[in-house]
Amino acid sequence: MMLKLLQCSLLTLLYTQDSAASPEQSSSVALDGEYTLSWLQDSLVITEGDTTVWSTVPGKPFIGASAGNDSFPGSNGAFNITQVDIDRCTDQSISSVQSVPWDGTVTGSAGQVKGQLLSCGTGSAEFELTFWISANLTDQVAFYLNIIQQSGSATPLKKLYFSFASTANEDIYGLGAQASFASLKSQSIPVFSREQGVGRGDQPITGILNQNGSFAGGDKFTTYTAVASYITTEGRMFSLSEKSTGYVNFDFTEPDTVTFRYDSLSVDGAFAKAGDMFGAVERLTALTGRMPQLPKWVDNGAILGIQGGQSKVEEIVLHGLNVSCPIAGVWLQDWVGTHSQAGPYINVSRLWWNWENDQQLYPAWPAFVQGLRDQYNVRTLSYVNTFLANVSTKPDGFERNLYAQADKAAYFVQNTTTNSTAIISSGPGLDAGIIDLTNPGLRSWFSQVLKEQVWGANISGYMSDFGEYTPVTSDTRLYDLVSDAFFAHDEYPLLWAQYQRQTIEELGLENEALVFHRSAATGANQYMNLFWVGDQNLDWGVNDGIKSVVTIMLHMGLSGYAHQHSDVGGYTDTLTYSNYNVTRSAELLGRWGELAAVSSSVFRSHEGNIPSVNAQFYSNDTTYQYYAYNARMFVALAPYRRLILETECATKGWPLLRPPVMYHPQDLKARQISYQSFYLGPDVYVAPVLDAGVQAVSVYLPGGSNSTFEHVWTGQVYEGGQDITVSAPYGKPAVFLVNGTQRAELKSFTNFVHLENGTKLSIA
Repeated sequence: MMLKLLQCSLLTLLYTQDSAASPEQSSSVALDGEYTLSWLQDSLVITEGDTTVWSTVPGKPFIGASAGNDSFPGSNGAFNITQVDIDRCTDQSISSVQSVPWDGTVTGSAGQVKGQLLSCGTGSAEFELTFWISANLTDQVAFYLNIIQQSGSATPLKKLYFSFASTANEDIYGLGAQASFASLKSQSIPVFSREQGVGRGDQPITGILNQNGSFAGGDKFTTYTAVASYITTEGRMFSLSEKSTGYVNFDFTEPDTVTFRYDSLSVDGAFAKAGDMFGAVERLTALTGRMPQLPKWVDNGAILGIQGGQSKVEEIVLHGLNVSCPIAGVWLQDWVGTHSQAGPYINVSRLWWNWENDQQLYPAWPAFVQGLRDQYNVRTLSYVNTFLANVSTKPDGFERNLYAQADKAAYFVQNTTTNSTAIISSGPGLDAGIIDLTNPGLRSWFSQVLKEQVWGANISGYMSDFGEYTPVTSDTRLYDLVSDAFFAHDEYPLLWAQYQRQTIEELGLENEALVFHRSAATGANQYMNLFWVGDQNLDWGVNDGIKSVVTIMLHMGLSGYAHQHSDVGGYTDTLTYSNYNVTRSAELLGRWGELAAVSSSVFRSHEGNIPSVNAQFYSNDTTYQYYAYNARMFVALAPYRRLILETECATKGWPLLRPPVMYHPQDLKARQISYQSFYLGPDVYVAPVLDAGVQAVSVYLPGGSNSTFEHVWTGQVYEGGQDITVSAPYGKPAVFLVNGTQRAELKSFTNFVHLENGTKLSIA
């Protein structure tokens, strides 16, 4: 060890003494006893023993920068990004590779590469690229890249580029809630938290919503999350740190190169090389954190999404119990009351964001919540978001106008042009402010609001909505003036999750509370025990319908978010003047329930944004029986699901839902599977029904002849490495037990299959 360090120090000394040393000259720096940074003639290489962990592409520049201001015009959470690059540097030189003192490392030092960026228009710049092994994460390499602006350029540099080697056959997964791709290889992916849009490329709805310059329909790259981490089929992990919250774009379009473009002149993160994709996820979550455990009560049944007030809720709960629907809870987002807004053909109901119970719908709120729990063992979930709405026009009045109080105290994100609250409009009659989580006064005040007015009713959790709306305009100001609005935007989902978790821990509700988010950021997973995939269209679409749910969960799982779920039935109705409407059918509702039963860690339904035009689980006995059946299937899988959550998700960060490529990284067909099939833990393989009118599914069984798949409904056993077609009537998604598993925790599921195999379900 000492000899190796001495040799590396001598090499570094020889190299750095000659400031004009040729880039062809080799030099090495020991990062610790195992990792070494080397300059080998025309590339940087980091090795762990004899294994190459990371390298640049030989003969190609790996650091760059450019001038120009990117554009982020936005309205109500929908941002349209235009990248602007002026005077991009096209060349570089290396001046030294040396050891430098560095805090927090194994050795007290780091390896640093210094050089110049050349041909940046009329100017140039210096860069420092530093690598080290953290004392608390010794199986990965941390890095920090800093570019120092030099004089001589007419336009200052604003952003950096960092490139490193990939391979043509390396597939890439992660980067948060990606809904439209299996592997991300060959794509260029922007990472920025925003409304995902309505349609996201599914037509004609996307085109209708994006008419006249609007971006409400989004595209294949719009997502609620800003998670800058990924893993690959070669067991590689890469992640920016939770402090690097600027806009970033990952370009995977070159076969041999990954390039990320970061909208600042400094960035940090880490990377690693594990033996397989499971090891890569484990190292990623060691860095970013792992999700807290889900409360065990969620295993007991469905969480019924209902609106309409106390009498309606209790009636629907009783109906469910009468049709043998296991019910764990109710989710009542309208507990704060509703506000009617005009829409095409029909009025739309919106919520009053004031975080107190509505006196018309829920006049006895605390007693009602407790009564459901005492009489039926049914917990209650409510709804909270990052806004406070002005309720001065609320017809049935209010106890406290939280908006007025926060506005007076300047607790909202501010607009410097108007010198007042930055208003977010959510349609006519509903103006709101975004709470400023950098303001300690707001944090203290709003914590008391949550504890007294939300948690005080003995609820068991809530949807923790939004997090992606913070403006990025130059006249946006936060209390913490150090927090530039541009960087605060993608940090906000992290702050929101962290803030909610802190409140839960202060109340001692870690084992009871279920708080689910749709916005996310790098590192936010360590503060949320459930991710929710957001608002999908009530259709069968690939980019924004039921199919997108599976793809999102698979990529989020490989981004460190181990337990997730979707709204059973979807959310987004669209009624247009273009003779095209999106509403929910009973068939879609039933099939979505099947999907949730065999994929999600929580089974929760949603009425949709226009409940009156949708099939609901409680619409009639037929829809409720189908829903109850799916809830029973979910409960039957609970012992197995809980085992995986406790032994693999919690301890290793592995996702509950796994793409086939995780187990079969060399199977080229498995690499291209997105929504078509997945593993639930290691022992269950599923091909859900995700198209209308389908009573049989074709499914690829990965792995080859050394893998077996037993179809649970027929008992037939198939070998891997082939495409098969199996019957899939209502209630019978294609579910297989893998490799003859005899796991005891699956006994309740096989009992369910035996008891329910003859059950006939209908959508009529």
